[in-house]
Amino acid sequence: MTNHAINFQSVVDEIRETGETGGPEPSLVTVDAPDVIDVCRQLFDALESRTDPTTCEFYLHPNNRRVLERRLLADELAVESMPFLERQLWTDVSMPEDVILFMHPDAVTLGGSVIGDHPVGVGRIADE
Repeated sequence: MTNHAINFQSVVDEIRETGETGGPEPSLVTVDAPDVIDVCRQLFDALESRTDPTTCEFYLHPNNRRVLERRLLADELAVESMPFLERQLWTDVSMPEDVILFMHPDAVTLGGSVIGDHPVGVGRIADE
């Protein structure tokens, strides 16, 4: 554990840069979807064929977690039909609001370097 704050904006920037330069395999997985639930679902599904998604965790902005929770309650969505909800949801205010990460906790260094042992999922909440 570190006593230094993690700047997730820098981590996201470094992950994207690694993906653009053909970083280490397994590769970067990117998805775009109009809302938080769709992004999480697509990230979970995309990484399922590349790694065991039960070892991965979500990293998102606190506002996105609130949106997710509100939508689940308001729409009375069937939680049991969404296996991604069984994964840990970590929040941090330094996470960009339009990005959700889904990855193994050791897939990226604290500086944002992709290690290459595990795939990294980067989801973007895209306005329709």
